[in-house]
Amino acid sequence: MTAELLAIALVAGIAGGALAGIAIGAAQAWMGRARSGQRAFTLHPVGAPPVARPQGATSGPFDRFDEAGKRVLALAQDEAIRQNHNYIGTEHLLAALLREPDTIAGRALASLGVDLTKVRTALEFIVGRGDTPTSPSDITLSPRTKKVIELAIDEGRKLGHRQVGPEHILLGVVREGEGIASGILESLGLPLETVRARVLELLNPAA
Repeated sequence: MTAELLAIALVAGIAGGALAGIAIGAAQAWMGRARSGQRAFTLHPVGAPPVARPQGATSGPFDRFDEAGKRVLALAQDEAIRQNHNYIGTEHLLAALLREPDTIAGRALASLGVDLTKVRTALEFIVGRGDTPTSPSDITLSPRTKKVIELAIDEGRKLGHRQVGPEHILLGVVREGEGIASGILESLGLPLETVRARVLELLNPAA
């Protein structure tokens, strides 16, 4: 979905226009449904104690995430459940980042005028709510979110950071550049380069 279509869809939603159904249908067709047999993505609820890794188990990509980064992923899962979605999309990641206002990512977004209410409104209008409630065991990662996670890890590596935090997730979102989250940011008048520059500025205030 292009930023132009997203902007039109948002305006149509505010005005109650007929384009609403088109936008929702396009977004739902784009995201698709989880394939049968696809492994669900499950995070422990926010605040739950860590679970010991079984002896001999291999490490996974989420082991690179710090506690704040893992919390954002858990909050993204919570955002998906709030909307009765069975997947975590980039739009859920964006909402989750705004729920952690004390992080660099949260501060960067707030300083650029992005708030949780705007993002949730856009999310619900563009994608729509699911018909039936979902649970954590139903949740999968969308292909774009998987890409964002890969890019977040790469951003951390390039910056010389040992762990991946919310700031790297936001950098991954804007670097991926084609998900619904990127479209929401652009519809709010924020070029992705501006978001990236603000994050880097907060990471290196003396630069």
